[in-house]
Amino acid sequence: MKQMQIKLLMAFIVLSSLMACSKDDKIDNVNIPGLGGETWEKGPLDFWIDSVFTKPYNIEVKYRFERYELALDKTLVPVMENKVQPVMSTILKTWAAPYIAEAGETFFKTYCQKQFVLVGSPQFNSNNTITLGTAEGGRKVVLFWLNDFDLTDKPFVREMLHTIHHEFAHIMHQTILYPVEFKRISTGYTGSWNDYTLGEALERGFITQYARSAPDEDFVEMVATMLVEGKDGYDDIVNSAPLEARPLFRQKEEIIVRYFKESWNIDFYNLQTRVQDAIDNL
Repeated sequence: MKQMQIKLLMAFIVLSSLMACSKDDKIDNVNIPGLGGETWEKGPLDFWIDSVFTKPYNIEVKYRFERYELALDKTLVPVMENKVQPVMSTILKTWAAPYIAEAGETFFKTYCQKQFVLVGSPQFNSNNTITLGTAEGGRKVVLFWLNDFDLTDKPFVREMLHTIHHEFAHIMHQTILYPVEFKRISTGYTGSWNDYTLGEALERGFITQYARSAPDEDFVEMVATMLVEGKDGYDDIVNSAPLEARPLFRQKEEIIVRYFKESWNIDFYNLQTRVQDAIDNL
């Protein structure tokens, strides 16, 4: 009797399977992104990206929304197409061109990020912070909040460029490590950096709050700030710190300038000037 029940159950399962999916069912109109169901033709923007980034530097720029490129637990929106060319033109002029002029095209092609993913909205985090950019493996950079990009809003533009220079400095130190004495200049690194004010960071010789998160972040935040704010802007920040903290910034500055010269044969102050001239002439 038990064997009879098993046979009847198996027959029912087979019959149900046949009823659920007959060969007459049509699935031609199903669109499965990434599996051949989603296609588009290149437009003027795509051809511009190819000519300015992809062909000369092997850099891919993704602006069409691809969910698997981003964190799945975040609510994000696509970047508007009319923002893509202004954003990428700014990056070309204020990041790529200064490095190429100072270090050469071979250096840039070898070490530059190979993929940019553009997102329209900021990425909000559970610790009440906002992520403006991320990098993966020194090759992919994701930029957020680009739907608010406006060339006339210099603070916003500088913040975006800070992210680019921050991530590129990571590539550099991951390729050739900066002098270890840099890590011993400031004390008070903490994972809860966002719980402290900028004033408290400056007191310990950290150029930004995020610089307190780890020595590597301290290093790249120094590089990005010095380049994007320029000599005058950087000096203003240092002079706003307590007197006892100012020598800490100058020690870090000296190590960075020496690192760029000895490791990469780059005159940091020349690079700094090139970046500032580019920002001023946007």
